[in-house]
Amino acid sequence: MITVDVSKNRAYLFRDGELIDDGPAATGKEEVLEYGNDIWLFRTPRGHLKVLRKIEDPVWTKPDWAFIEAHEPIPPPDSPKRLVKNFLGKYALALGEGILIHGTTDKKSLGRRASHGCIRVPASLLANFWKLSKVGTDVYIFDSQPQTANNERHSDLDYRSH
Repeated sequence: MITVDVSKNRAYLFRDGELIDDGPAATGKEEVLEYGNDIWLFRTPRGHLKVLRKIEDPVWTKPDWAFIEAHEPIPPPDSPKRLVKNFLGKYALALGEGILIHGTTDKKSLGRRASHGCIRVPASLLANFWKLSKVGTDVYIFDSQPQTANNERHSDLDYRSH
């Protein structure tokens, strides 16, 4: 089983109820990006997920928001400019809805809310996740210190009054 505590930005690997490994994780930065009629909420989902796919040497297909954030023109969906190798680490675990547990080239992001929703972990922890998980492995993502309604930044996309 893999657990991710978004409040602490830490990921944990358990086998038969015993903690095998843990380390810092980068989780969703809880920000909204608007561009024209498009709105993206960069948030790591909470709840019970499962490893749906294991990917070796994953290639990141850059979404529109990545070009918008970089102030670059958005290429067509099939453009080779969208494909980025060696960006997600050696492995990735797909959890669905475009959310992955993967490595990172931005080691300073670990332990912070810095991602666009994915869970970034150090290479050594990722290698253990890869080795000890299989398709169907339970993944629990939670907040050990949930925010209250008064200080919650973005509970949904209807937070704006205009």
